[in-house]
Amino acid sequence: MRYKNKKLLTSWADDIDKVAILTKHSPVKTARKSGLDSLFSTVSIGKIVGAKERKELNGKKVILTSNSKANPVIAFLECLGSPTQLPEFLKAFYPELLQRKNYKQACQVATSNILQMPSGRGSGASQAIKNLFVPANKYDPWRDDKKLMSDVWQAVNLINVNQVTGHQLSKEPGRGIYITKDLIMSLLERPEKATKAKIANALVLMRVAGAIHLAQLDELTDEGKKLTRVNHNSKLVNSHHVYILGDFNTANWDLVAANFNLNLNTPISKALLMSLLGEQVARDYFPDLSGGVGKNEIDFFMTLKDKKGYTNEPIMTAKAAADTISSLSGVKDRTSRQWVDQICNVKPIEMAKMSKASARRLGYVLGNYKDTRPAEKLIVSTTNEALKMCVEKLAGKNDQLIKALKVRMHR
Repeated sequence: MRYKNKKLLTSWADDIDKVAILTKHSPVKTARKSGLDSLFSTVSIGKIVGAKERKELNGKKVILTSNSKANPVIAFLECLGSPTQLPEFLKAFYPELLQRKNYKQACQVATSNILQMPSGRGSGASQAIKNLFVPANKYDPWRDDKKLMSDVWQAVNLINVNQVTGHQLSKEPGRGIYITKDLIMSLLERPEKATKAKIANALVLMRVAGAIHLAQLDELTDEGKKLTRVNHNSKLVNSHHVYILGDFNTANWDLVAANFNLNLNTPISKALLMSLLGEQVARDYFPDLSGGVGKNEIDFFMTLKDKKGYTNEPIMTAKAAADTISSLSGVKDRTSRQWVDQICNVKPIEMAKMSKASARRLGYVLGNYKDTRPAEKLIVSTTNEALKMCVEKLAGKNDQLIKALKVRMHR
């Protein structure tokens, strides 16, 4: 067992006296704490869960187990068994913490969302959910991104239960949350695998699915509305940090899986969302997004694909694609390369960027591109017709490669 006191905390109501000893503290020091993270920075969380604790260089505590370290909030909730236990537990042992009016509902929503996460490939989740959250195996090229998607989703829900005191932000109890990348980073189970850019991209995919969405004014209480305008350098500016938390099982994950490859290194541009969701929806629910590949560049690649047809010969080099975007839009080389990645990340465009070696191995005919530099990346077609040609070329050579291509054909 990772934590010595897990069994005791899971059934805390049956042994209140023992738990009271573990949670003994000075109410004067904890009365002004607003969240679980700030509470656990004051009390001895290691003593409560039955494990060693340590302060990191950034001043934050971690819980040490035999072979890893854990976030105190996550460790405590693992011992407690469910966030739904939190309101009563805090009332019993930390009565000085004044809970927000909708804290009980917030804990219920978070518990439901965390429990609905699929536990593995054999779970009853849809294929779209597995493609976004569950690694196929240890060789899955999107393994780290899928794990981070799960971690970010858990962190989003933990934000909801972490904020014990304060005001109700949304009219529907337990749904209004204040999200920043720093808050998510502080509640990740594996923060070492995350970057703020990847977190931001994961949140956009969750917003596309409707698992969370930017709060609209008619959904907010007066207290929530106050947070939509913040003081920045003596000026009131729009804030895009107040969100409405939905339900995992009613989110449209198929919309994400059908339109985007899971690549958290590549952001999604506003123009892509406008083409997918419509201009008004993109403007209302994604006002924080700006820049990225635009309609002219998307149209260029779609026209190029139509001209090239469905050949399994590379369409062009990634450098030529970036140079074209740079000349169309006047952006710098680094930006144009990122825009190429954004275009290749969209499934309906049916293009992918890959190395010469990967293209050759997968059965693409290099043709005029066989003499390009070994490190050169190529843009290839991923239409079913092109992949069928690749499969025919590989026939009888490598069963695993053929299987991988057939999986791509049905994604």
